[in-house]
Amino acid sequence: MAARCMTVVAIVVAVTGAGCDRMVDDVPPPPHATGPVIRTERGTATPYGAGAEQVWVLRPRAGETTSVVVYLHGYGAYLPFEWHLEWMDHLLQRGSTVLFPRYQPGLDDPFVLTPFDLAEGLRTGFAAIGYDGQPVVAAGFSLGATLALVYAARAGEWGVPPPKAVYSVFPVDPILVDVGVDLSTIENTQVLVLAGDRDDVVGREGPREAFAGLTGLPGTLKELRTIVTTDELFADHEAPTLVDDPVVRDTFWKPLDALVQASRGR
Repeated sequence: MAARCMTVVAIVVAVTGAGCDRMVDDVPPPPHATGPVIRTERGTATPYGAGAEQVWVLRPRAGETTSVVVYLHGYGAYLPFEWHLEWMDHLLQRGSTVLFPRYQPGLDDPFVLTPFDLAEGLRTGFAAIGYDGQPVVAAGFSLGATLALVYAARAGEWGVPPPKAVYSVFPVDPILVDVGVDLSTIENTQVLVLAGDRDDVVGREGPREAFAGLTGLPGTLKELRTIVTTDELFADHEAPTLVDDPVVRDTFWKPLDALVQASRGR
């Protein structure tokens, strides 16, 4: 497959002349990549920042970007090259740029520290893509599913674009992640929360508590959906990770596709 080389060039123009000693534009330049650009099946992945504040930007190899998906991983899965890469490549193919914040320095990072690192990663990520108003959808799994809701509630405080929709797959109880977050501040946002009927990690409690906090949204903008075990799908906590299974892709990918498509028209 032919590779395309993408280079970001920051051009600074200085104005010289009588009485002119300021820059034309005070907007800071975009951050520099902190590692090599890595090709994926459908695009490229580029790291910005370091440590827990790092963010990976996945860009489609071709075509117009019409939306941004912030993908928030489960606990410990802080590199984009795990099972979720296939899902993110699918999103690239459908015209989204994907931001993948790391928000963990390692496997022993407490839940309660993750929102602080997430905020910095998001700021870096949106600056790296030169964000200019495309609709944003936040999607997450497990710990990331809860952080997607925290992001929606704190976007204004963090100084980042708010998501138009949130897709929260098997979230942890929010009080374990951000004790001070008020999910009732989420407004004018489409939210879909998923629970698994055989999930013995977050159980039904995590999704129920996350959904219960969404009191600022009318019923038309929020849904708590339980994935029920069938002969073709065992709806435990790991079900979304089995991305080679077409039933899993239909069950977990199609709702996000629908949210992204709807966000483009809002």
